[in-house]
Order: sequence, then C-alpha cells, then structure tokens
Amino acid sequence: MVNKNDNVTLVDALDKILEKGAIISGDIMIRVADVDLVFLGLRLILTSVSKAEELSGKSFSNPDRELTPEDIAYIQKLQREIRKAEENIPKLIDLGSPKKTEQGLAKLILTLVELIRRLMEKEAFRRVKRGSLSQAEIQKLGLSLKAVKKKIKEVQTIFGIEDEELNLDLGPLGNLM
Repeated sequence: MVNKNDNVTLVDALDKILEKGAIISGDIMIRVADVDLVFLGLRLILTSVSKAEELSGKSFSNPDRELTPEDIAYIQKLQREIRKAEENIPKLIDLGSPKKTEQGLAKLILTLVELIRRLMEKEAFRRVKRGSLSQAEIQKLGLSLKAVKKKIKEVQTIFGIEDEELNLDLGPLGNLM
C-alpha cells in the first residue's frame, strides 16, 4: 500500500510494471460501408526478462558462460570510455555557459536517457540477484550502465546541468524520477 506522503515517481511506476508484467489485449475491426473487412487482434505482454524467465521456466542466458576474447575486448572498450568521460568532465567545466535553448533541450534528452538507464539498471539488478547472468554478462552490463551514466555526466557538464535538474514535474503525478 502506498502512503499518501510517499513520492512515487514515473520511473518507479514503470519499473513496477516491468517487474510484475502487463498484458494488453484488444481487437480492432476495420469496416467500410458497414462491412467488416479487416480484423486485427492484438495481444501484447510487457514485462522484464527476469519475469518472463520466471513465468516461462526458460533462461534467456547462460550464467556459466565463460568470458570470450570478444567479451574481454568489449569490457576493455567500456572501461576506456568511462575513463575518457571521467577525464573530460573537469576540462568541460571551463567552457562557459551554453545558450538557454540548448540547455533546455539537453535537459529533456538527458532526463529521458536517465529514465531509461534507471529502468535498465533496476532490471539488471533483478537479473543479477536471480543468478541468471554469466560473469561476462554481469561485467559487461555493469560497465555499459556505468559508461552511460558517465556520458550523461559528461553532457551535463558541457551544458551546466546539475543532477537534480534531470527530472520532470508531472504535475499531479509527481516527479518523473
């Protein structure tokens, strides 16, 4: 039960939908001159991979898979990108203030990227917790999410955007994140 004083963000609500799953079912009949011509039946299941694995009893990955040379190369590439982003952040602070319109657009884009990153991070945590990922997948996933987070930070620095600015006020719905 949600307490009235608890702030539930859109990212929390979307994460709950992915965690629990949602089924959307619908039928559309296209008619011309009162004659049914086309029937479109829609059945959509929206859920996280961990929930799909739980419901189907199937695993979509192999937790026992060993690191391949391709995995190692990918991990090293991600580590270089993270270091590069970390090195660039202090340099970018002295660039001066960008135009307000660019900053507003950057805020919107970064907010949406951060929303998606947080949702993916929550699902990644569930998958790790369930033990359904290999060490290579865990490492690549963790570094990929970290690289995205660092890139977001790098762009924030370019546009002079603080962490708390990466959010949207959804009015009566509360904050996005």
